[in-house]
Amino acid sequence: MVAKVVIKGGNKLSGKVRIMGAKNSVLELVPATLLTDEKVVLKNVPVLKDVETIVELMKAFGTDVQWDKENCTLTLQTKEIISNKAPYEIVKTMRASIYVLGALLGRCGSARVSFPGGCVIGTRPIDIHVRAMKCLGASVETIHGYIVAKAPTVDGETRLIGDVMDLLVTEKSGHKITTHGGCVNAILAAVLAKGQTVIENASMEPELDDLISMLNLMGAKIKRDKYDDGTDVIIIDGVDKLHGCEYSVMPDRMEAMTYAIVGAMNGGVVEVQNIDTSKMEYFLEKFKEAGVVFDDKGDSLIVYGDKTKLKAVDVETLPYPGFPTDIQSPFMTLISVAEGKSTLCENVWENRFQCVQELQRMGANADIINPNTVCFTGVESLDPTDVIASELRGGMALVLAGLVAKPTGYTNIHRAYHIFRGYANFAENLRNLGAEISIEDE
Repeated sequence: MVAKVVIKGGNKLSGKVRIMGAKNSVLELVPATLLTDEKVVLKNVPVLKDVETIVELMKAFGTDVQWDKENCTLTLQTKEIISNKAPYEIVKTMRASIYVLGALLGRCGSARVSFPGGCVIGTRPIDIHVRAMKCLGASVETIHGYIVAKAPTVDGETRLIGDVMDLLVTEKSGHKITTHGGCVNAILAAVLAKGQTVIENASMEPELDDLISMLNLMGAKIKRDKYDDGTDVIIIDGVDKLHGCEYSVMPDRMEAMTYAIVGAMNGGVVEVQNIDTSKMEYFLEKFKEAGVVFDDKGDSLIVYGDKTKLKAVDVETLPYPGFPTDIQSPFMTLISVAEGKSTLCENVWENRFQCVQELQRMGANADIINPNTVCFTGVESLDPTDVIASELRGGMALVLAGLVAKPTGYTNIHRAYHIFRGYANFAENLRNLGAEISIEDE
């Protein structure tokens, strides 16, 4: 899709937005269905480009897919895996494609997965995924751009073998953080492995709990625990077989937080519905610190917009329960028009400030101090102009900037196809709130 988003800012936005299922959950739940030959029905599935991509990938393995987009229901059944190859032409477009590695290894004992693509927001190494597979006994090598993995054969049985693994990662920033994607692949691989697998320093992301909940519903034996020293662990007792199920995807907290920011900046009252605010606690702390007035109803958030009351706040991204890296770009737009000087430190990805230059084009007063720190001195308003979306969350940050820009012209966001990967019906949702926004061909 080649498209641009055209926005005339300055409108007062009010109304309700109903949040769909979490994109990041769906991209884990769909590969998990490879672990059974029975039917799995996923409900509350958003219609997104990334979901379309993972569906196409599943078809390459022989999965029968029925997608009722009107009712947001996705039905998948892989009676037999006809190919263990995840081809480059599909995998290159989306990072989450790597999750089929663990699922294929668990189901059929071998996998051939192209190196993944996705948003250009850093090196995004896959060594942690490879480490997890090797820990379970798999042999892994790289052949012509493909990760080729095979489970061991013991006493005539080809099957992964449970073990203890530590998936803590030291980032270039010096922070030691958990790896979400590595945990996903480790769980998918270990569910059907022989014996027990223990993942130390396990990710605490709510989307991972969504995956664990569905797998347990399918017959897996997975639980969270803590060591005496506070280390978070996930314990998986391997089973011989999983069965089908029906499962409703958790609400998308990234989408919820994005629309909350929309409500804060545009002068009206916006109610964000069908959410779980208990999964947004640190964000809401910073939201309140930034001067935003809101009512937390648990399953909804009512935001009272008043840009004149926004004030500077310092933010540092970290894995859950810290401030989400996926929301730092939209949050940049908020602090760009908040009174005072704000500092934003990115500790998860090393190249996630690509939208800063575009915000500067719109009049934001921003200064990149070092590769992972940017300072904003709030300006009264932003200027409409032409900008480029380099990745998903940065693209949505520019949409938010266009909404709050002066109504003296139009903000044209080029390469907007990135945004369609993660925000279902965003233009329609914003028009329903009163925004002047359209999608046009380029």
